[in-house]
Amino acid sequence: MAIVDYKVLPKANHCIRLFLFALIILHQTPVFAQQNVKLDINSAYRQYLNFQLDSCAKTLEQLPSSPLSFYLKVLLTSTTISIQDRDILDKSAKNHENEFLSALDKTDFDEANTNFLKSEIKLQWAILKFKNGDEFSSFWSLKQAYSLALENVNRHPDFMPSYKTLGLLHILFGVFPEKYHWILSILGIEGNVDLGLSELEKTYNSNSFFSLECGLIRALAQTYLLNSTEKSVESLTEINKKNDYLLVNYTFALVLMKNAESENTLAIIEHAEHKYPQPFVIPQLYYLKGEILLQKSKYEEAIKNYTLFLNSFSGENLIKDAYFKIGICYFLQDKPEQAKVNFAKSKENGSAKIETDKNAQIALEQEVISSKELYMMRYATDGGYYEKALKIHDNIDSSKFNDHDLCEFYYRSARLFHKSGNQNKAIENYLKTIQFQKVPNWYFAPNAALYLGLMYKEQNKNKEALYYLAMIGNYNGYPYQNSIRQKSALALKGLK
Repeated sequence: MAIVDYKVLPKANHCIRLFLFALIILHQTPVFAQQNVKLDINSAYRQYLNFQLDSCAKTLEQLPSSPLSFYLKVLLTSTTISIQDRDILDKSAKNHENEFLSALDKTDFDEANTNFLKSEIKLQWAILKFKNGDEFSSFWSLKQAYSLALENVNRHPDFMPSYKTLGLLHILFGVFPEKYHWILSILGIEGNVDLGLSELEKTYNSNSFFSLECGLIRALAQTYLLNSTEKSVESLTEINKKNDYLLVNYTFALVLMKNAESENTLAIIEHAEHKYPQPFVIPQLYYLKGEILLQKSKYEEAIKNYTLFLNSFSGENLIKDAYFKIGICYFLQDKPEQAKVNFAKSKENGSAKIETDKNAQIALEQEVISSKELYMMRYATDGGYYEKALKIHDNIDSSKFNDHDLCEFYYRSARLFHKSGNQNKAIENYLKTIQFQKVPNWYFAPNAALYLGLMYKEQNKNKEALYYLAMIGNYNGYPYQNSIRQKSALALKGLK
């Protein structure tokens, strides 16, 4: 196996695509039936968890063939392909799937391990195909992975790894967007989120190496698919204490950021800065630190970390947003010329495939750069700095705002009150957001409708919840549309 160039690293994508990508990057080593795990395998495992991919590849080259070493080679190869940020899988990347399947046929592994490895190869390459837009081929591979995993569970009910594969697939099929349901119907597949979570839980409680993987998958699913970030923070707090590896730290940082716990995220990143060599082999940690420093109004330090990210990342995603955020940092410091330069770089560089970058692109194309106070309130709220955000809010004179900024003011106020625990004021401002939205492709009103639906569902007011969740379908062409509709569809399932 070729030595991995780990200077090109994973992106923090969004919802299903982010979740699928994170699974590729954060797959851990399973325990195989009747397999004595050697120290060398554990060394390769630890190297992978610390993203020492070249060292992991060298270690694997020295190991004899076994189900475990075979799995790690598959994992390392799929990771290497995934982090390239290519639009289309090239021929050599596609060939790896067939090469691994052919090599597996020549081994003398037992049936349980063989079927598990086949299902994992199919699953991981399905994720790669979906990530790169080859959706039909991806669905067919998912169908094959599902059939293999289901058969393995039925034939070998005590073989834990296949419950992980099957559980993950049950969750993915359960949250797939409605536009794909006809394909699942043709393939005879039904998703079941609750069943998938129980299958992951079964393996998580097995007290094996596989427990770590299932804990991470479960946390990612709760965060990016099921909107249950608080549960994932609770479980990852314990996982991170017991497994102090760079990829676990990174996963924990992502989830903490999603839960508006930026100060705790900063502590995780600073711990990693002291423990691991610099520059980070995961440049996204610099991006996350830049986000936190922007939230804290430490603009020069934020610019420094966004720049570190840009200088050390070779992919295309988050590039557009990083330049945009640097421009915002200068804008908030009353440095219009530097802001203009970086807004131009944002337009010219990177791609707009993920919604974070799309939002930056739309803001620049439509020249929708909000007031300084709104930006400051927004970022402070996003980071969980609620006292700071409330002070900014109380000093804003919204009578001077144009239509866009007034609608955004009500939306940002609603998010602030919602996150800080004032539900009555949150509902009041979400309703004003919907009332004052003048342009259908702003994302404020559909997102306000989503949060109203979720709040009413939590209060067992199903009629109101259904009303606002259904309202989301009235809006189209706005940033974060896929994410908002995905969360709405999942919430509606629980109401029917």
